[in-house]
Amino acid sequence: MISAPVYVVLLHAPIVNRKGEVVVTSVTNMDIHDISRSARTYGAKKFFIVTPLEDQHVLVGRILDHWRTERSLKYHPDRFEAVSLVRLSRDFAEVKAAIRAEHGQDPEVVLTDARPLPNTVSYAEYRQELAEPKRQVGLKSRPVCLVFGTGWGISDVFYPEVHRILAPVYGPEGAEGYNHLSVRAAVAIILDRLFGQ
Repeated sequence: MISAPVYVVLLHAPIVNRKGEVVVTSVTNMDIHDISRSARTYGAKKFFIVTPLEDQHVLVGRILDHWRTERSLKYHPDRFEAVSLVRLSRDFAEVKAAIRAEHGQDPEVVLTDARPLPNTVSYAEYRQELAEPKRQVGLKSRPVCLVFGTGWGISDVFYPEVHRILAPVYGPEGAEGYNHLSVRAAVAIILDRLFGQ
């Protein structure tokens, strides 16, 4: 059983585009809804959306306000419950500060990426690590922060924040096959591999 508090983070900056340039990507409505439902299904404490753009904060705020009304609670209680996990942040430092305030310690930052990167850990290995009693020593378990990217992936300028890197998700064709999942699908698959029954 995994008792460490888990947080899901979707970064929109620093992201690379298809040319390898560091950019800020746009938040999509579907990501808000689908990732919040996956986060709620697999027991995440919060789902942080990270973007430095003020117009994106306004847009996401309007979407969240719509789903957090009494009317939404009455007619869409499951969606209301899932969307209640969403928090907006301007940068990853805000995310870490919020988690530190909640748990008294910084999270273990776990990067996910569709690209093969060095020193990755398999889902089976990391799931086993999460279940080991040594993680539960002391008064509180160290929180885990699963970080997902958008665009063409998270820029390597973010890597100094990272403690662990999960292996890419591959289909039956393996590393040489088609590998272009939506971030929504990747979040659901990875959460299921780590925390599903």
